[in-house]
Amino acid sequence: MLQILLQAASIQQLLLGGRAKFDLNRITPLVLFLHTIKQNFVPGLILMDKLKQHNKDLSNDKSKKILALEKEVAFGLWIQVVGQIIELIALSELLQVREDENTVGEEQILTGVWLRTIGQIIEAVSVSKQINETNLLKLSQQQKLAITGDLLVSIGSGYEVFGGINVLEEETVTPPRIVP
Repeated sequence: MLQILLQAASIQQLLLGGRAKFDLNRITPLVLFLHTIKQNFVPGLILMDKLKQHNKDLSNDKSKKILALEKEVAFGLWIQVVGQIIELIALSELLQVREDENTVGEEQILTGVWLRTIGQIIEAVSVSKQINETNLLKLSQQQKLAITGDLLVSIGSGYEVFGGINVLEEETVTPPRIVP
């Protein structure tokens, strides 16, 4: 405390150019106030720095968790791509094995599966590229590409629905009854 008083007196002497005399009664309240500030606010600043570091650590943990989840999403999309390709190959072979003349509905279903497969591949590639992308323009382009893939998947699904309806109608058509 005495050291703080002496430093304050030295500062006062420098500021006033040696014109003022050291007056302990005038300096003491100022020094005590400065000392109180130091005792109360410096630990607060240290605490704030520690809180900032803690928040940064939490942010890093959150960023790592987000990255891990984004990788899982991409992995799931690639699993879907594999499933789509398996379905596409099997349906193509099934259509070739069948020798029905009325295959309009099955061809529509196959076309829908092709659209879904292409859309799924586009989405999986673009989401995979987004994971470590830092360039905002490229990230935005990849997001738009993923949306385009989703659109193709949706259109393909709709086309499959119409194909399924046609197949159902083809299979449920009954021959006309001849009334004697």
